[in-house]
Amino acid sequence: MPYPRAHFYVLAVMAVIVAGFWPSYWAVLGTSRWQFHLHGAVSSVWVLMVFSQSLTAHNKMLPLHRATGRASLFLFPLLIGGLTGIIDVTAKNYAIGDAAENPITMLFGPAFLIGLSVALAAYVTLYFLALKNRRKVWPHAGYMLGTPIILFESPFSRLMENLGVPGFAVAGPQDFPKIMDGILYSDAIALAFCLAVYRRVGERARPFLVTAGFVGLQMMTMGLLNDAGWLKSALLALGTVPSGAVVATGVLIGAATSWAGWQAGKRPIATMPGAAQAA
Repeated sequence: MPYPRAHFYVLAVMAVIVAGFWPSYWAVLGTSRWQFHLHGAVSSVWVLMVFSQSLTAHNKMLPLHRATGRASLFLFPLLIGGLTGIIDVTAKNYAIGDAAENPITMLFGPAFLIGLSVALAAYVTLYFLALKNRRKVWPHAGYMLGTPIILFESPFSRLMENLGVPGFAVAGPQDFPKIMDGILYSDAIALAFCLAVYRRVGERARPFLVTAGFVGLQMMTMGLLNDAGWLKSALLALGTVPSGAVVATGVLIGAATSWAGWQAGKRPIATMPGAAQAA
């Protein structure tokens, strides 16, 4: 089976998620908006699901592996719904325009919007291709393992800030630019990891090259487009859309991806000999 130690790397991502978001989410669960609960809960379950998929495959627990895979069809729409929930919160905070209440969002809101949009496109692409290639072990495993990598940037940048890592610690407003530095540095680590896997494994690790493309795109757009007027306008427009509609759109995108990927991965229907001539 491919990537025999993959489940350990997935566990490391889970540890980064818990540690990175501990002060801002896990330690203050009662004060968080419902969008954060949806995103936090479903993203955590998703990473655990990918861990389970890797572990069951390598221990030849194929019935459980397949059952978990089918369950992911219903989990994925909620994953995308949770991501659009974070987009919704970002847009609502930006639309309020209160720099005192939401200084980080007012400073980096457009960059957050484009970064989250690239992440959404990455999830949809990777999961669709994982489903389409579910009968091909190497590409299926690679595309599924790519999804936790898309999650890595945000919690790791928070973790560096929480730990006071030199160059990324934020002691006050004067250090707010370091937040973007941490995000871009975290993306660079994820990009380097994907390229290292591809270099070591070769063409069978093409899914990691696809993942690297999305990470690189996120890194480039977030670093360059924060001041783009069209992004600011899009964020303000999203701020006027009801939260339920934004999240429902994400759920529908996720559901369409699950359906399309499952259909694309079905075995071709065999035709009876002579059927073509009879038709």
